[in-house]
Amino acid sequence: MARSYYEDHFDPSADREELRERHQKKKESSRPKVYVRYDEGAELYSMCKHTFMKLAAEAGAVYKINRLSLVNTKIFEEYLETFRV
Repeated sequence: MARSYYEDHFDPSADREELRERHQKKKESSRPKVYVRYDEGAELYSMCKHTFMKLAAEAGAVYKINRLSLVNTKIFEEYLETFRV
């Protein structure tokens, strides 16, 4: 008999640590995000949120959808390279 989606993805017998490890491996193997929120982007580029917001706006990398703001990391990185010394 075919297994259900739940049975394939959620093993009730697996302990929490094993599930965390599986989730971490999946997260590491996935490709990097193209769009990030301000908090995530600031952490990703090791700067404060306000500075990241300012630079992203200057780069023209901000997409606003209703009240959600996303930053295109490819555009942001190209802009960031202009500051290279």
